Amino acid sequence: MLSWVFLVISSALEVLWAAGLKYAASPEDWAATVLCIVGSFVFMVLAAQRMGAAFAYVVFVTFGTVGTYLLDVLYFGKELKWAAMLAIAVILFSVIKLKQNEA
Repeated sequence: MLSWVFLVISSALEVLWAAGLKYAASPEDWAATVLCIVGSFVFMVLAAQRMGAAFAYVVFVTFGTVGTYLLDVLYFGKELKWAAMLAIAVILFSVIKLKQNEA
């Protein structure tokens, strides 16, 4: 269970640093972005040590991708597109199937 907590924290930090790369405008913004990058990878390593690197990385990237898209839509006003939602559904389905086949 702790591995999933680490993975969620890692992915949330990834979403924040991805936004920081695009929107950081001051030295403080860049410092926060760098801290998010470092924290993201620290928590990713902790998760990977507990659940296996391959699966942890796939989930990390998936959560990060979906989270970054949703952040753009909900916070930065990007238009929600059906094609993107379908792509996200396919990604999530694929990750679920990967986990089922791992067990």
